[in-house]
Amino acid sequence: MLKNFWIYFGGVVLTSWLSSCGVKSEKVREVSLDKEVAAQPTKPTIDFPLRNHHSNYNETVKFDTLIHRFMHYWDVQGLSLGIVKDGKLLYAKAYGEADTINHEKTAPYHLFRTASVSKLVTAVAIMKLVEAKKIRLDQAVFGKKGILNDTAYLHYNNPRLLKIKVEHLLTHTGGWRNVYRTDPMFVPLAVAKRMQVKSPPSFETTLKFMLTQEVAFEPGKFYDYSNFGYCVLGKVVEKAAGMPYEKYVQQILKPLGIERMRLSKNRMQDQAFTEVRYYEHANAEKKLSCYNTGDSVARTYDATNIEALGPAGGWLATPTDLLRLVTAIDGFSTLPDFLTPESIRAMTTPRDSSEKKVLGWKACNAQRWWRTGSLAGTGIVVKRRQDGISYAIVTNTSTWRGPGFSYELEGLMRRGIKTIKQWPQKDLFLVTDSTAVQ
Repeated sequence: MLKNFWIYFGGVVLTSWLSSCGVKSEKVREVSLDKEVAAQPTKPTIDFPLRNHHSNYNETVKFDTLIHRFMHYWDVQGLSLGIVKDGKLLYAKAYGEADTINHEKTAPYHLFRTASVSKLVTAVAIMKLVEAKKIRLDQAVFGKKGILNDTAYLHYNNPRLLKIKVEHLLTHTGGWRNVYRTDPMFVPLAVAKRMQVKSPPSFETTLKFMLTQEVAFEPGKFYDYSNFGYCVLGKVVEKAAGMPYEKYVQQILKPLGIERMRLSKNRMQDQAFTEVRYYEHANAEKKLSCYNTGDSVARTYDATNIEALGPAGGWLATPTDLLRLVTAIDGFSTLPDFLTPESIRAMTTPRDSSEKKVLGWKACNAQRWWRTGSLAGTGIVVKRRQDGISYAIVTNTSTWRGPGFSYELEGLMRRGIKTIKQWPQKDLFLVTDSTAVQ
């Protein structure tokens, strides 16, 4: 034992002496190098299987030409799309540039903001909770017997507030009005000032502001498109699921093979891995930064508080992600749905003759269900047609048409699909890593 001690002591002394002379033992050098490697941040690598070359078909050359002309006409920097027919992903391709500064080509794996298509995601989350019997569509949202019965929400006494049900929020018939007579989700500076908090305000702050405002219409009677209402549904999901909204949605989508969807951030420096850069048209007006810096900035980033908009407009996804979701709620027999037929009917049956009072979708009729979205830097359409074709198309550029640009995208897809006389047979949902490398 004493011998071992002297061996150990001698080794320590020798190592110390070598270090003082500027010499390190191999063991010390290895430990040091290991620490240096560990200290360096690891940069993600792209290993996503789906690439543009998987959709290079002779049958779609005319379609590709239409898309290039469309992008040139509207000055769109980047565009990505996918088409499903009879449950198979037959076409998934991206065009232009994801980032014009670094000349990064757009690919099917690039993430885009999905704007109001996020409402469809939130509606699906609500229906999963309904199926789990954790909430009901006819359940009150506020009040002692409501879902959001937290103490912080109980001292607001507007009698109509207590009549708001989950279904009213889903169908944009909550009945709210506010002092600014505009969407409260897009006036963060005004809300922050009124609530005497730092801007941008959290959604919690915006919710408390709106609870002080008038519920001007009887809930369920008057349709008024409401981002705010869908953000409240995000709080409903959190309360019923017992976990953060984003985490719950990711949890229910994972069995569908959707693993990269996440909520967007306000600032460009916080963008997700493989997220595109966003652009507006040349004459787009700037707005004051929602961070109250006094600077006029592009609406694509610091001017929009997209982090508070999450359940109504904040999700990031690829067209393929969105089509995986659509094929799971399309009601067709080609692939199993992960919502019950009753839930799908509840989502897609209009509450009146306008086709608009549906759950999550923008409008539904016998020919098509569709969902559009528009933000600064984003135009998007998701559509499920009765003939078995569904598609998702999204851009990283907004135009002077504003929300109306969605109709231009829909027209492009209608014309483009007609050019495809014979559909490819390969199901791109099944593309694996081994087939991606060519």
